[in-house]
Amino acid sequence: MQNHIATKSRTRRMAFTTTACIALMGFGGTTVQAQSIDTALYDGGKARVNRAFGLRGLSESVASASCRYNAGIDLETAEYDLQHVHDNFDAILKGLEFGDRALGMPGEETTPRILKAIKQTHEIWDPMEHAALEMLGGTATDADVETISEGYHALFDQTTNLAADVSGEYTNPQELLQSDATVLNFAGRQRALAQRMTRAVCELATDTHTDVALEELIATVDMFELSLVALRDGYPAAGVNPPPNDTVKASLESTYAKWQAGRGIYDAIKSGQAATAEDVIASNALTQELSVGMNNAITLYLIATPGKDGIYRVPLEAYAAAELSTWASDARVIDAVKAQNAAHANITEDEIINLDQQWRAEASGDGGPLMTTALDNPVSEWLRAQQVETAGFVTEVFIMDYVGLNVAQSVPTSDFWQGDEAKHQQTYGVGPDALHISDIEFDDSTGFYQSQASMPVVDPATGEVIGAMTFGINVQSLM
Repeated sequence: MQNHIATKSRTRRMAFTTTACIALMGFGGTTVQAQSIDTALYDGGKARVNRAFGLRGLSESVASASCRYNAGIDLETAEYDLQHVHDNFDAILKGLEFGDRALGMPGEETTPRILKAIKQTHEIWDPMEHAALEMLGGTATDADVETISEGYHALFDQTTNLAADVSGEYTNPQELLQSDATVLNFAGRQRALAQRMTRAVCELATDTHTDVALEELIATVDMFELSLVALRDGYPAAGVNPPPNDTVKASLESTYAKWQAGRGIYDAIKSGQAATAEDVIASNALTQELSVGMNNAITLYLIATPGKDGIYRVPLEAYAAAELSTWASDARVIDAVKAQNAAHANITEDEIINLDQQWRAEASGDGGPLMTTALDNPVSEWLRAQQVETAGFVTEVFIMDYVGLNVAQSVPTSDFWQGDEAKHQQTYGVGPDALHISDIEFDDSTGFYQSQASMPVVDPATGEVIGAMTFGINVQSLM
């Protein structure tokens, strides 16, 4: 512990010296820019390919949801899925064409072939979208149902063509190797196949295109099985490399176990059992599980292969600017930081180290007054409520004063003083527009890959940086 204290003490002196030099020399802007993604070098290719592949799954999803909606099978879920497809399909197409930093695509598309493919996709999708909205509004006609049931095959084929064009344009050694693009293609297709199985079961249960639906179900079950094994074990003959690390492999093994546990629905129908509404509901539940599993695997692929920095930093920068900045500018945060800054106006280095040591002792035991004060104050309670509303997207949040001591926090942190770390040095120590985004790390406590976004807390009355704020972000939700 004494070595830790000495290290913290030396580091703090260096931190204050470095901060002073940066301020005096006017290098604050340079530090911020070095932390940001250079859009001249990062064009969002990896995100574009992944999002384009995702359109195929949405094409199948709208058909599955439409069939269930029209049959009155689990209407609430069908309506949710229709809304989800509507929101995401439009957002992805718009992002592919005009760029969307929140989706990891910072610039507009300029390749004529891709722009033409986007336009052709709109021509098929737009009438289907109108029909889906009519369903959501409760005013759908038989013609609307037919628009989707007769159009989704063409939409799937067109989104496949669009994804191929995007993949061909943006595959490069810096962001996305061809072998990685092949894996993303396979993994993205799995989401579409999962939706297709539920749609086929729904058609069989409602006596719609029964002969075609049965043939399609049999072929899709076989393809899903073979493709999932290829992703899990590698299939060099098809250009599919083995998983890049044990974490990816474990994710795929988990999804395979869920598939084996649930595929009996389809095996029974393949052997001659009549499909029922209950089978449709069970199939859709399995589809959601499989889709989540494949989404997790895709995220792990994205952050384990070239171009990983841009794939999460660009959308996280956008989220920080649009949402997290509103937390940092809330009056409760401002008042709490100002109050603690006043209380710590004359705090000494030894006192800071003693507080940090006390925190660590309380954290390793049964708690204590310092932890209670930090975790149970009204601002900490507000932070927890804000965090809950993000549905797991934000995993932790804490506020620091001018020397880097915690003011309030949603969950316990490993230490009480952050002044020797980049989250404080590269925010409070830089200026009001600073943003620091950490590398991705696996969080054992949450089971997710996380990054931290940190920004200054600025007094709106003076424009002065008075503290800093750090947010833990679930990267798998981000992408």
